[in-house]
Amino acid sequence: MIARVLAPLLVIAALTGCTRGVGSAAPTTSGGVPPTVSVAVADFPSAWLAQRVGGDAIDVREVGAADLRTSGADLVAYVPDINPDVDAAVATLPTETVVDLTADIKRLADPRDREKRDPYVWFDPVNVATMAGTLAKTMAKVNRVPYMATQYYGVRSLDVEADSLAVDQRLQEILSPCRIPTLVVEAPVLGYLARAYAFDQVPLILWKPQREPVRALYFTIDAEAAVRAQAARYDVKALPVDTLTEKAPNDDLLQGVLDTGQEIADHQDCPLVVPSATDRPG
Repeated sequence: MIARVLAPLLVIAALTGCTRGVGSAAPTTSGGVPPTVSVAVADFPSAWLAQRVGGDAIDVREVGAADLRTSGADLVAYVPDINPDVDAAVATLPTETVVDLTADIKRLADPRDREKRDPYVWFDPVNVATMAGTLAKTMAKVNRVPYMATQYYGVRSLDVEADSLAVDQRLQEILSPCRIPTLVVEAPVLGYLARAYAFDQVPLILWKPQREPVRALYFTIDAEAAVRAQAARYDVKALPVDTLTEKAPNDDLLQGVLDTGQEIADHQDCPLVVPSATDRPG
């Protein structure tokens, strides 16, 4: 797992202009482009990572759960626990043809089912960096020219890592300090963001308005009506959270995470403190 404390050292150059178009520059390698590897995916984070890491040496096949077994791909890349049908299909495949993109991440338990893990790992962008490295190593193993593929995919995964750590650094800036540390959620999709940036994620059903005053309630789209009713009752905003499993702004996963963080900063009383010249040492 990528160490969060390294972020400031690794991303100083990448922080400039870290808004729209995250990671638009294509990295290059001196070893050339290896043979193409085909990778089947059934969720947006996996598709985005595969394309970013694979570049010109990948054939990304976006399929439904029912078609994973017959995709004919060299590799199936997925995030467990997003879709039980995908999990069931993957369980029938040879282990050497499957890559769990969260294999190198310390997963959180799903608050709704302690037997499962919280799948929304990308809401901590440091996890996105780790996932890119996991995918690069696995793709290199199945490539017909592994020594060339190791360099090619490795360079591209480092590019994703730099972008991910730049987004993490930006979120550390805009989400610290926040005067309202409680994230009241209808569905616990922000667990990794809460852990990374010192929030308490509280399910709406357990929220105590008098003890934990907030400005917003966060919801996924299937419970909009109920949450809006609660928000009206307590005179706060009801804000949707895109889980990014189907899409992201500009088809960019990291941009989606950054946008989510900015929305939270706007409603959790998170004043961005910019140091003055007198605050800096020397």
